[in-house]
Amino acid sequence: IRACLPHAEYFRLLDGVCHYDAERKIAIGYKDWEKDPWWAAGHVPGRPLMPGVLMIEGAAQIATFLVKQVSGWAKDAMIGLAGLDDVRIRGQVVPPARVHFVAGNPQISGRRLAKIQTQVFCNGAMTMEMTVMGVMLLTEPPAARAPARCRAGSGCC
Repeated sequence: IRACLPHAEYFRLLDGVCHYDAERKIAIGYKDWEKDPWWAAGHVPGRPLMPGVLMIEGAAQIATFLVKQVSGWAKDAMIGLAGLDDVRIRGQVVPPARVHFVAGNPQISGRRLAKIQTQVFCNGAMTMEMTVMGVMLLTEPPAARAPARCRAGSGCC
């Protein structure tokens, strides 16, 4: 899993992959949150709730793992979040908890774009579902462009 995901420290949102089915193109990963995770003091004091953006990130990470297994994309390729569709929050994650991230039905478009159905579960209940879109990022940043120049009368200045 570490060969596929470069995330570290606070943003390593998968502790492991507990199921991978190459034939059905499904992967399930998990994250164990202790009683007092790093985000609990601020979200929300006295009643910690796992932030939705962390659920999205965990789902994106298992989606990345799955795409790299089934697409032929390089294991060390960087896949960035390109978008989200049909995001629905269905429940809460309250620590301590084991959160499962499920990814399936990847659709690969061309050489750099993928759409993956994802779900997040806690205590057997779905807490979030969405379609994650990922894009393989270029290995080197694009060359710097010359700054745009204003034309007289264009209204930009």
